Amino acid sequence: MAGNDWPIIDRWWPERAEWSRNKYGMFLLSLFLLLGALPYGVINRFSAWRGTSSFSVETSLDWDLPFVPWMVIPYYSYYLYFPLAAWIGAAPGFRQQGLLFFQRMIVAAWMAFAMFLIFPVEIELRTQATGADGLFGLLMTGLHEADTPYNAWPSIHVLLSILIVFFVQFTQRKMGVWTMSKATLAWTACALLVASTALIKQHYLFDGVTGTLLALALWYGWILPGLNRTGN
Repeated sequence: MAGNDWPIIDRWWPERAEWSRNKYGMFLLSLFLLLGALPYGVINRFSAWRGTSSFSVETSLDWDLPFVPWMVIPYYSYYLYFPLAAWIGAAPGFRQQGLLFFQRMIVAAWMAFAMFLIFPVEIELRTQATGADGLFGLLMTGLHEADTPYNAWPSIHVLLSILIVFFVQFTQRKMGVWTMSKATLAWTACALLVASTALIKQHYLFDGVTGTLLALALWYGWILPGLNRTGN
């Protein structure tokens, strides 16, 4: 089928066009969880076990920026982006483009994983992430327990969230329902997520900048052209 970078999917799931929207959305989400989220966790733990940094990317501004506990909420909002993208990508008329987007988003994640392994960087900012109380404190504790301070650059949070907002914008424009209010809401939420990576001391500024640049390069140079060539 058109809109499929991986022929094995046609062999294993040739009838997927007949699936319900819920089933197709779960299929897209499962692809990401298996091929994107799982490798991230394994590499994160491996990097912590290895315990090395290839070079320093920190600047004085990284340390001067304040720790803003409430920004942990936008940081966690990242995990809502993937079911949203899967639901939109499973819509009738967008399934081929949805599959292609998820495949290329996963490859984008693999590019980041390669950098994590080849050029590991330890994030030493967590000593400043103190004083969070209540819900914010619980969320910060859970984050630190689940995610060791590696997998720094390019920030996977920044890279994938920007790609997903681009995909949402692409599909909504095709449907003729992308309004200024939707654009403002989507990109403001994404901007808060990007800022949160530095303001909860989870990433260096370099990580966010490189994640943004990689997202822009991949979207305009590879993902968007592929979506435009793929029929509904």
